[in-house]
Amino acid sequence: MSLPGIRLVASVFERRNAEGDFAWMIEQPEYARALFVFNDNEGQFEALLAGLAAGGGNAIIRPYQAGRPRAVGVPTGPGYDRLRPEVQAVIDRALARIGELVGCGDYDRLIYSADPSDPALLGHGIFEVGQDVRAYIVEGLRRIAAGDDDAG
Repeated sequence: MSLPGIRLVASVFERRNAEGDFAWMIEQPEYARALFVFNDNEGQFEALLAGLAAGGGNAIIRPYQAGRPRAVGVPTGPGYDRLRPEVQAVIDRALARIGELVGCGDYDRLIYSADPSDPALLGHGIFEVGQDVRAYIVEGLRRIAAGDDDAG
């Protein structure tokens, strides 16, 4: 079964209450069918149902995972300084969840926070995240958006 292709959007935070500010964007009607991917911490990702409190940085949108999700977290730490097998396994679980959500057909865009100097890398701020980890996550999102079954 092939997933529907959707647009992958690299978003760069520059200032509050503007494009790039996930807290602002998620409230705008033009993003009603967008699924926002935020950088989550592993503990909150693993305790998803019990951990819907807003976090720091772009994890401020964590509560939007409830009900019909508008946001979904992908773990970026702590300690994700390189793509070790145990780190990849946690990220793959997050990518699989994103793939399932996209597969329902409710979304037209998948929006992630991009590195301002290289949109092929996930942006980061709270945790120091290895470049290979950030590239792996964005590549997984790219495959999901393209409708690749083997995305996670």
